[in-house]
Amino acid sequence: MKKVFIIMGILSIFGCGAKNLSPKETELVNKLGFEIELIKELKKETKNELIQLPGIDQETGDILEQFHNGISSITSEEKGNSIVRKLKEKFRKKGYLIFVYTGIDDLRSIGIIKGKNDLDILRYRRTDGINHDLENQDIVSKISEWNDKFGLNIIGCGRDWLELEFKKMPVDLDEFSKEVYEFCPDSVDQGVGEIENLKLMIKQMNGLWLWWD
Repeated sequence: MKKVFIIMGILSIFGCGAKNLSPKETELVNKLGFEIELIKELKKETKNELIQLPGIDQETGDILEQFHNGISSITSEEKGNSIVRKLKEKFRKKGYLIFVYTGIDDLRSIGIIKGKNDLDILRYRRTDGINHDLENQDIVSKISEWNDKFGLNIIGCGRDWLELEFKKMPVDLDEFSKEVYEFCPDSVDQGVGEIENLKLMIKQMNGLWLWWD
């Protein structure tokens, strides 16, 4: 019985360590004025250190050594998407946006910024399709148009990619798939191969993964 209590104590320590913030992390959260209990939930999920979100060059979209008013924690692609979907609405109701993003060396991390409009995620990361003459504002405008029609959650984004899910699936998927292809040719040409496959992918994902090479 004594051994059981010792093991339970050890597990309790590790469990608390996964969700409790270090003094350095607590200082960061307080400095940014973020809600500490929400940020504890992020650490509980990622089990990785919390750091300040990196700044993004507004012209090039490159990662800067300066910082943005946000929190970041390294994760994996699969785990990150799952965490974002799990916490998205809870965080939004509290005035925060949670998302997956790619930073230095294309490492996947989860980011949190203050806001309620998912388009601010794209504005922060400066996502663009510059090789197809699409600047960040062009991306924001198109996603905003789709958001007005279908309602969207932005799951994640990077310098030249984004993933989103629909709150309401487009009714005419044939027409919508053609629109997607026109906006993001690489989704087919370097992705699923045919527009018909793109339509199937949209159904399976209840969303879209867009990439501009």
